[in-house]
Amino acid sequence: MIAFSLADEDLRAAVRHSGEEAEWDHRYGGPNRAWSGNPNGTLVHEVTALAPGRALDVGTGEGADALWLAERGWKVTATDISGNALARVRAEAERRGLAVNLVHGDANDPSPFATETFDLVSLQYGSFKRTPDQRGLRSLLAAVAPGGTLLVVHHDITPLRDPVDVATQTRMHDPEAFVGVDEIAAALAADPDTWHVETHETRPRPHGAASTHHVHDVVLRATRRAA
Repeated sequence: MIAFSLADEDLRAAVRHSGEEAEWDHRYGGPNRAWSGNPNGTLVHEVTALAPGRALDVGTGEGADALWLAERGWKVTATDISGNALARVRAEAERRGLAVNLVHGDANDPSPFATETFDLVSLQYGSFKRTPDQRGLRSLLAAVAPGGTLLVVHHDITPLRDPVDVATQTRMHDPEAFVGVDEIAAALAADPDTWHVETHETRPRPHGAASTHHVHDVVLRATRRAA
């Protein structure tokens, strides 16, 4: 009963971080870079033509996207669940002489992005847990300013939905526990007076990534209609 009570408390308050924070801190706590250091190719493709403004990079990791945006004149806020990840972003931003506002937290935290809105909200391969109240999803969408762009890119998880022989194979990641691209797209489609979906498609993953086992991405780009 105590465990059930604590689980319910976590869902309602969303302030007690899970083991995911420790896991990501461990990944970013070593001496070596976890990722390529290159900005995500889809971000570069989709954002290059946009006029610089205020950008929110959700789940920034080592900050390659945030730093790329800052170098091009964007005023960037970068968030991540891992303090070690943000320390890496801070060090690299200082080395390059760039200003990036860093926020330690998760999209499911209460008011994770405060009340600020952004001309670009980017979620590149980031994830946050699904909750009964859809807190993270609502906060993500609310962060996009009128006229702003939402860009979500994630691995195509279709193969993960295929059945497996549990006697010989296990899956360490349950994609259904996290808010996915299709769920975000459904929320946008349910509110056509607010959102114009420009792109929702599967594409080959651009070159330049550190990992090569994911070969296709799902790309979602939408604009919040101006008031």
